[in-house]
Amino acid sequence: MKEISSALNIKSLDEIEIQNYPRLVVPNLGSAKQGARVDALLKVLLPPSKVVFNKQQRDKEKAKVAAELREKRELIQKQKKEQEKLGARRMGYTY
Repeated sequence: MKEISSALNIKSLDEIEIQNYPRLVVPNLGSAKQGARVDALLKVLLPPSKVVFNKQQRDKEKAKVAAELREKRELIQKQKKEQEKLGARRMGYTY
């Protein structure tokens, strides 16, 4: 987001290292009618945005599963420690 907001302060393209930033070229955007320009941009931008959205959803699911797995492991370790303490008490050991 910082890069997008800082782009407002750029006066010329010489200030930007173009090789570091991905870009899309929309052919014939200048020759398109005023109302059709938005449609032309959406046709170019919507497919990549859909791919990014789907990837974010998969990553979110993976993070949720990883968090649940971590919680279950911690719970199992806690239960194991409690069982060891109970077993030690039965055997007569004290901590």
